[in-house]
Amino acid sequence: MKNKKKRPRKYTILFVPDDASGVRQLKVSLDFFIILFIVALFTIIGTVAYIIHSAGQIEDERMQIMALNAQLEEVTKVNLMLDADNERLQNELLTANTALDTKTYIEQQTDTAASLSYIPSGLPISGSISAPSEFKDGAITFTVGDGAWIVASGDGTVSKIVSDPQQGYIVEVDHGNEYLSIYRYVTVPLVKEGTKVLRGTYIFGCVGEVPQFSYSVNYQGKPIDPNTIMKIDG
Repeated sequence: MKNKKKRPRKYTILFVPDDASGVRQLKVSLDFFIILFIVALFTIIGTVAYIIHSAGQIEDERMQIMALNAQLEEVTKVNLMLDADNERLQNELLTANTALDTKTYIEQQTDTAASLSYIPSGLPISGSISAPSEFKDGAITFTVGDGAWIVASGDGTVSKIVSDPQQGYIVEVDHGNEYLSIYRYVTVPLVKEGTKVLRGTYIFGCVGEVPQFSYSVNYQGKPIDPNTIMKIDG
C-alpha cells in the first residue's frame, strides 16, 4: 500500500472591512509564517547590530572629543605660559632698552662734555686779572701781575712753540676741532711741543715787570674774537 504524499497545511487570512462588505481572504501555508518569522528575526538582529555598532562609534567619537578637549586644555595652558613668558621678555626688553637709552644718554652727555672741553672757551689767565681789551689786530690783551698764571683755555696739544724778539714766546695749542689758541708772553713756557694740556694747565708764569699778555683764537684758520666764546667763570 503506497503512502500518500502529505499535503502542506494551509491557513486562510480574512480581511474584513468595518462595514463587513467586500470580505477578502488570503490563503497561506505554514512556510509563509516561517519565512516571515525568519525575516523579522534577521531584521531585529540587524537593527540590534546596527544600534550596537552605532553606539560603539558614538563612544569612539566621545572619546576622541574628550581627547581633543584635553589637548585643547593643554594647548591653552601652553599659550598662557607663552603669554607670561612673552610679557616677561617684553618687560626685560623694556628694562634693557631703558638701561641702554640711559647709557647712551650718559655717553652722549659725556661725549658732549668732552667735546666742550676741547673748545677754548675758558679764561686763559688764573689769578687776579683785569678785564680783557677789545678785539684788535686778531688778539685781545690782559693786564697781569706777579702770582698770575697763563693757562690753557681748553683741552688740546701744544702744536708749536716759537720765540719772538718782540713778544718773547708764542705757544700754540691745537684743540683738534679746528680751534687753535695762541698765547704770547715773555717768560719761558712751562710746556713743550707735543705736550697734551687740559683746560687750566699752566703755560706761562707771570712777572710784574711785564703786565701785558696777548691772547688769540683761530677757528678754521681765521682769527675770531675770543670774547665771543670765552666764559668769564672759566
